[in-house]
Amino acid sequence: MLTLAGTREQSVQKQGVESRRSERVTGRFYRRFSLPDTVDAEAVQAQGKHGVLEITIPKRAATQPRRITVKT
Repeated sequence: MLTLAGTREQSVQKQGVESRRSERVTGRFYRRFSLPDTVDAEAVQAQGKHGVLEITIPKRAATQPRRITVKT
């Protein structure tokens, strides 16, 4: 489960910057996302830059079948 929570402050309109879509103008927010079992939870990374949150959610390496030699 991935949970995002925070508070969005009143944004100041900058000249020459256009906002196409904004889910919430101001106030608190809380979102939860169900992640599949194939996610490597230990390797999840988050980075904030210029007011944008980027979350990287890698998949776990698939388990490979292994060959076992039987000695006779």
